[in-house]
Amino acid sequence: MKRLLILSIFIYFYLLGNSQSKLTIVDGVTKDPLPYTTIQSISKKEGFITDENGFILLNLSPTDTIHISYVGYKSINYVVGKITNDKIELFKETGSTLPDVLVKKFTPIEKPIKVGLHKYKEAFRYIGGGNRNQKFSGHEITTLVEFPNENEKYKILKVILPTNKIVKNDPLRLHIYSLSDNGEPYEELLINDIVIDKGYKLFGNIEIDISNQNIILNSKGVFIGIQWVGIWKEGNTNTTDVYFTRDYEKYVTYNTNIRLVNKKWGQQWKNGEGKFLPNLKVGLELQKMR
Repeated sequence: MKRLLILSIFIYFYLLGNSQSKLTIVDGVTKDPLPYTTIQSISKKEGFITDENGFILLNLSPTDTIHISYVGYKSINYVVGKITNDKIELFKETGSTLPDVLVKKFTPIEKPIKVGLHKYKEAFRYIGGGNRNQKFSGHEITTLVEFPNENEKYKILKVILPTNKIVKNDPLRLHIYSLSDNGEPYEELLINDIVIDKGYKLFGNIEIDISNQNIILNSKGVFIGIQWVGIWKEGNTNTTDVYFTRDYEKYVTYNTNIRLVNKKWGQQWKNGEGKFLPNLKVGLELQKMR
């Protein structure tokens, strides 16, 4: 009886300090749901992802502040206790502030070329996929793909991703980042969200056409990121895998997780000897422009 009383008191104070919030994240203009939206608890250092309908059930303290972000949209912060609507609207960014992104019209010259690590043969499948449980979701891996000449202008036509499958309940979100001054991933270049959720038992490469995003720049290269945005469920062994290569002589792969509100990148798989293991096998199709 005493144990039951203690348990009841614990549950009472837990519920008092936490509230369940049913939220759907939608486009502020069309009111369409935004699938796999990123939600970060600033105080608890936790990250969450909505489902394919933009819905999530959050169990946080009313005093917690959450950071909501979606590719191509303005990020916003909310105090949980001050949310008065079960639908939160996000609005698209009006334009890029990146100085190295060239938005005027250019003329294609020469034939498209393919560059990157997708061409290297030695590889292993990353069986673990990404972290997909609700408390530790949104694992992201990104690799530098260098351009042939950093003084020339290139338009990114396609992202090339070697994988064995893409399953609907374990989708991948694509990211493309510029380089920081110290050569790490910096700002997002995509203007529209891209989630890959189709295909099963695929062989060879998936080529994702992003030519309509009109990314044209002269740079040393860009970072191509893959983020697991599905929510893992107990007993689910049907996961999406990608491939890595040991053949590339440089170590250019980084990782991060959505629980890090101020995105911090760490080099992938650094071991005790200071060496780094394989890079993500990913490539690009580029069009030279003038």
